[in-house]
Amino acid sequence: MGYLKTTTIRGNDYNFPIYLPDATRAVARSLDSEDLKKSKIEGVVVNTYHLMSEPGTPILETVGGVKKFMNWDGLVVSDSGGFQVFSLIYQDPKFGKISDAEVTFYKSSKGEKRKYHFTPERSIQVQFVLGSDIIICLDDVPSVNAKEDQVRLSVKRTIEWAKRCKEEFAKQLQSRKMDHKNRPLLLAVIQGGDFLHLREECAQELIKIGFDAFGYGGFPMDEQGNFRTETLKFVAGLMPDDKPKFALGVGTPQDIVEGFKMGYNIFDCVLPTRDARHQRLSVLSKDPKTLDVLHEPVFNYLNMNREKFVKDSGPISEYCDCFTCQNYSRAYLHHLFKIEEFTAGRLASIHNLRTYTKIIELLRATLA
Repeated sequence: MGYLKTTTIRGNDYNFPIYLPDATRAVARSLDSEDLKKSKIEGVVVNTYHLMSEPGTPILETVGGVKKFMNWDGLVVSDSGGFQVFSLIYQDPKFGKISDAEVTFYKSSKGEKRKYHFTPERSIQVQFVLGSDIIICLDDVPSVNAKEDQVRLSVKRTIEWAKRCKEEFAKQLQSRKMDHKNRPLLLAVIQGGDFLHLREECAQELIKIGFDAFGYGGFPMDEQGNFRTETLKFVAGLMPDDKPKFALGVGTPQDIVEGFKMGYNIFDCVLPTRDARHQRLSVLSKDPKTLDVLHEPVFNYLNMNREKFVKDSGPISEYCDCFTCQNYSRAYLHHLFKIEEFTAGRLASIHNLRTYTKIIELLRATLA
């Protein structure tokens, strides 16, 4: 298996592996763009459905796209909105309905009554307005409990929607006069649940259509919270080695290491910022100078609500060079959380993101 070490998008070179925090609504919760840069973050993932809903495409088009909107000059990947099909509609049919032709939302991303007709074509059009560097095809994400016939329908729909996405993508390139050097990449998502024969069928059909990158679709964790190692590894092996492989929704620092060993080179997850807001901090398991990142556990959790931190004057991690660790103590962060100060989430998020990017740096060093 080959491993893609770098790719060029719109004239910019990006090294792999890379971790992208979720900036769903054009913001990583509690952080600004400078916080992200100082944490060595190189790219973010935004969400097409949520941004189409609020602030809306007219505003984003007026301001010149999501990068100018959030003052971000790094990589931007836009999730198609496919996961929202599951998270909103499959869990609560009151949010909308799904057909082979389109997804109809009855509510906005904030739950307000508002009707949206969301098609594969519309998803691509909105992502061009966003100005994304990597555009993701609209896919049908089956329920975690879906039976084989339901997953088969999801695969069929994902393939058909991918065809329509690629056709619209080509139209947008032509109308915007974009050539190979200045155009975004188009990524297709491989669905199929834990049914490996359906994963293989989906991958083969998507490869025939032809895309710039491929992603693992669905949940990377099972209902017991275990990493879907067999399925993730199998899907990675189905993807072409000369194209980016995106492990969507992966994961903890250890999950990223395992995904890297499988061949994935792009990762995104809400965990570091979500955990930070809930007082759970990731710390390297040992000095990065001696850490064997491919063969040793890479991190541990610290729960900042523990009373033992009340008088702890040390940094969150002695091995971390983030803004938080260089300037504040565990005792201070414990205090901020205890008084429910908003700043606590920011400082904790900065630390967690730097832990992730440090592990990415260690993984890149293994490719040197």
